[in-house]
Amino acid sequence: MRKITKAVITAAGLGTRFLPATKNVAKELIPIINKPTIQYKVEACIAAGITDIIIVTRFGNHSVEDFFDSTPALESYLKEKGKDKEAEMIKNIYTSANFTFVRQDMTLPYGQGAPLYSVRRLIHDEPFFFGYGDDFVLTEDNYVKDMVDMYNNNKAEVVLSCIDVDKERIKKLSVVNVNNEKDNKVVSFIEKPKDSEINSTLSSIGSYILPSDIFEHLDPNKLDARGEFIFQQSFDYYIPRGTMYAYKVDGKFLTNGDPLNFLISNVEVGLSREDVKEEFRKYLLGRLNE
Repeated sequence: MRKITKAVITAAGLGTRFLPATKNVAKELIPIINKPTIQYKVEACIAAGITDIIIVTRFGNHSVEDFFDSTPALESYLKEKGKDKEAEMIKNIYTSANFTFVRQDMTLPYGQGAPLYSVRRLIHDEPFFFGYGDDFVLTEDNYVKDMVDMYNNNKAEVVLSCIDVDKERIKKLSVVNVNNEKDNKVVSFIEKPKDSEINSTLSSIGSYILPSDIFEHLDPNKLDARGEFIFQQSFDYYIPRGTMYAYKVDGKFLTNGDPLNFLISNVEVGLSREDVKEEFRKYLLGRLNE
């Protein structure tokens, strides 16, 4: 068993689709109900046994660092008011893991590979979790732990989190083909496929288990057809080795990537929470019947 204790989570985007809210606040901190989007993924990692979390941020924005920092004045105020539960919740945000913050290298080309490549000197000879801070999975299972288990049980090098999606959505994501549903070994991967390249409903979403040697197969000077630096270029090395696997997530993939998906995420989470779901459902039904 190769214990995975480290996670890299991105929070370096400009969030232009959420301006002006993201002028001074990272998109990843926009809350779904009352919890920042990035915290859903951080909590899933911690529950899976990950102890060290590296968050890649953007130059000029300290909001993510501030969120995961201590807040003595707030904690003292809550305790004085008898709100010990709330004070403990705030304390757990920054004490449940070891947090490190890295600025994304602004000299790198645009693309998903940039935040990952920016942490290459912090990843030693160890596998790690990699994910985006603006999406999460609504599920009763610990999907990060399940990915780690698949990694270990199959002596894998790469594990992709995947879901089934329709043709229109898969064109914006990726198409993944596996050898069969029993072993889930990936035989092909196409990022943002054309219509003619879609022959599966399985798509990779924003969580991965990656090996430390992935950086040997990334080159910022080699861009994809859209002129972007993507880390998925490394998959061409791992697929022929038969060491890449697809973990099919049993849950709903949600994101705050744009206003519509942000609204969808809040509705889905609201309908799943015991404290608000009944009244929220009544409200929605009332609005739909107007």
